[in-house]
Amino acid sequence: MPKLEETNYIGCIVGGAIGDAIGAPTEFIDLNSIISKYGSIGVNDYVEFPDGKGEITDDTQMLLFTAEGLLRSLHRTNITGVWGDYSQICYQSYLRWLSTQSDWYADDATKNIQLNGWLIKERFLFRRRGPGNTCLTALRSGKPGTMEHPINNSKGCGGIMRIAPVGLLFHISPAQAFQIGAELAAMTHGHPSGYLSAGYLSALIAYINNGDSLMASIVKAGNILKEYPGYEETQIAIERAVNLYHLGQPSYQSVEMLGLGWIGEEALSISLYCALCFQNDFEKAINLAANHSGDSDSTGAITGNIVGLILGEHGIPERWIENLSNYEAIKQIATDLYIEFNGNIHDNSYSEWEQKYPSC
Repeated sequence: MPKLEETNYIGCIVGGAIGDAIGAPTEFIDLNSIISKYGSIGVNDYVEFPDGKGEITDDTQMLLFTAEGLLRSLHRTNITGVWGDYSQICYQSYLRWLSTQSDWYADDATKNIQLNGWLIKERFLFRRRGPGNTCLTALRSGKPGTMEHPINNSKGCGGIMRIAPVGLLFHISPAQAFQIGAELAAMTHGHPSGYLSAGYLSALIAYINNGDSLMASIVKAGNILKEYPGYEETQIAIERAVNLYHLGQPSYQSVEMLGLGWIGEEALSISLYCALCFQNDFEKAINLAANHSGDSDSTGAITGNIVGLILGEHGIPERWIENLSNYEAIKQIATDLYIEFNGNIHDNSYSEWEQKYPSC
């Protein structure tokens, strides 16, 4: 069972951030308008701001806080020897994200959380970059949803867009990765297609992390998916992506045959299609994922997670890495996930790790 290298972890996290930033300016713009404004190849670089820098949106913000919650949870487990608090600890991390999107302590849900650790001190995360209403409303309720007791009936893509770190850390058991990914997504998204698409992506990344090909990972994660009630919509969306891939001739118009990506199963379907079409070419995969009439930053981000994991950081165009704002902080999360994945926390002093990812 081969272990992926640190470059693959960086590729997954940084690649997702890049896809997020490139897809951000085309979100809410229909395909014809994108082509009219940016030309026949659409957006293929950071065009949102005049300085040419790429800025992440809420998709990557929430992914970073997912990673923080998991790292805190595993650190606590290493200290106490007790496993099982990942759900509550990750929920607290999501509330820390909520605090970055609100007036300081304006939300009752955030009044009692610990604003500690290094991530909450990164000021770039306090920018409001289109936070999803479902995530905001669900977290402001002060009560996390579960698969058994859903908080709403939303199947928006706000669950799947943030979930990649689960598959990076829990690769040993893709079934466990699926369960954890679905549970974390269900905190804010109560429809099965909202949380099962997230569970599926977690398992997919776990299988890739174990050395399986993308297509084999798609099939194996699908076998886990079928064990959960309400899986049918997500399964159909996956099958549509694979079938469309086998037809060849990828195009922006083909992407739109899979939907617009606003909901979980469509975001998954589009991202799988783009990743399958160009799994050996990060730039082409992101270009395909970022130019359509729907949630292009989310599909860009998820595609970037998948293809970035496969190719590693060295497979990402250098210009995109160099011009990604706050690259070092985003990369740090990826590096820390890799350290935890390999059990190499001894390479860092205990006090340093406790300060970065407090156990309480």
